[in-house]
Amino acid sequence: MNNAESNLLNKKQAIEFLGLDAKAFANYFQYAEEFSSEPRANGHGWFYFDKSKLSAWLENFKWRTVTLNKEDYAQCLDFALAMHFRGYVTSDFGTGRQREFGQKLTNWIKGQLGEVAVRKFFKSEFNAEVELDFNLRDEIVPQDIISIKDAGHMRPPKIGVGIKSSKPKNAYLILGSNEIERNERKSDAYIYCRVYIPDDHLLRVTKAAVMALVQGQRHYDRYMQNIPDFADMPCEIAGWCWTNELEKVSSIPGQPFDGFRFVRQSGKLYKSKEKWQKLINSL
Repeated sequence: MNNAESNLLNKKQAIEFLGLDAKAFANYFQYAEEFSSEPRANGHGWFYFDKSKLSAWLENFKWRTVTLNKEDYAQCLDFALAMHFRGYVTSDFGTGRQREFGQKLTNWIKGQLGEVAVRKFFKSEFNAEVELDFNLRDEIVPQDIISIKDAGHMRPPKIGVGIKSSKPKNAYLILGSNEIERNERKSDAYIYCRVYIPDDHLLRVTKAAVMALVQGQRHYDRYMQNIPDFADMPCEIAGWCWTNELEKVSSIPGQPFDGFRFVRQSGKLYKSKEKWQKLINSL
């Protein structure tokens, strides 16, 4: 085996090397164009990956990944609860609003966590201070960054920036047609984040109350040791793009849309320090 071949990893080895979920790796490779495979004459059609290229990707991935703590989560949970109870009218059990409570809260929390992660990323890596819009508003407010510190003072940004969050396995930045085609909602650039928020996050933050409630019940001993504690959450600041770089499509692999969406593969987003600095300089 020559040096070039010894630097190649098969799919299983690449997944282990990067420490990614197998589904996330498949999506990033097949659809997101995060990394490419290498040709091998006797590979029998298998995919092989250049270890040095994966190493460079991993180094950049770690640099762009921000840790979100319980205080960050509390700020986002507070916003999500305020959104839910704004104008809330008590209703009977079994209504659609109550059935959707957990999913709505997760969506709001995830979106706000992405914004908080961007703020922390800008401050820690570029010493740029930005203010996010955590106010409750009736009108549409498309811009998530509402001010930036310049010469010791906060001022409105020169361009509009939207911040979008999704699950870690997703390969695309996706925006609804109304967000792009309506001028009052459109941003000049979009930042894409992948938030590693666990499905049971609400259980984790209410663990003590839940355990106190069910203690002594029939099945308590079966799960009491398995309820996880709250832990810090990573958030990958996956990249950004200009709005005119989005592609108008009616579907992405495995997901047809009802109408059109505007998308960008995460591997095609700007990720380097130089490109991030360019975006910040434009604010």
